[in-house]
Amino acid sequence: MDINYKKTKEVFDTETIVTSAVILACMLLFSFFPIKSNYFQEITLSLAFLCLVPFLYIKIILKKELHNFGFQINKWREGFLIMPICFLIMGVLFYVVFKYTGFKDEYFLGNYEMTDSFWYLFVYEFLIVNLIVFLYEVFFRGFVMFYFKSRFNISAVFIQLLFFLLFLGILDQLSLDYIFYMMTALLAGLIAYKSKSLLYSYLFSIIVLIASDIIYLKLTK
Repeated sequence: MDINYKKTKEVFDTETIVTSAVILACMLLFSFFPIKSNYFQEITLSLAFLCLVPFLYIKIILKKELHNFGFQINKWREGFLIMPICFLIMGVLFYVVFKYTGFKDEYFLGNYEMTDSFWYLFVYEFLIVNLIVFLYEVFFRGFVMFYFKSRFNISAVFIQLLFFLLFLGILDQLSLDYIFYMMTALLAGLIAYKSKSLLYSYLFSIIVLIASDIIYLKLTK
């Protein structure tokens, strides 16, 4: 009984509680900070709360090195070996979602005029989506998952997914529109966990999300 209590106390220590509070604060501040259709301001806030604050917290408060949070190219074999399995899972999900759900009628990309212009679409996919993927990888897989990995091992993959779902809920985006973001968060977390690097999870995420948009446009335009 005493041993179990000690282990529980070590897992839920002050540092863990404070770090969890910082994670929630970053998500809430990003969500509730007023933005008036200003893309530059939105990008600045995204970089500040999802990248800069975690970086400063890791370096100044936790006093840890960034390579402990996925900023390294470590187990590249594990990274590339697990990716085909994850792509196969996403392929099955693509089929199910596009064939058996109302995704094609609801997806927000269909409401954007830029989808009629190749160059606007190119800018959206390779700048906006790229930035979103980068920030999500840094914050949820890098900061959240790798922090909890030392305490919960593989369960950290599901912890970061829960935080991501909470984040979407706060943004009022917990819907079918973002099904590929949700599934990508789970599988990218697994890839990052196995490879100990954000590089492979980033590559997986950007390929999947761009592919989902291309498939959607092919089927609807």
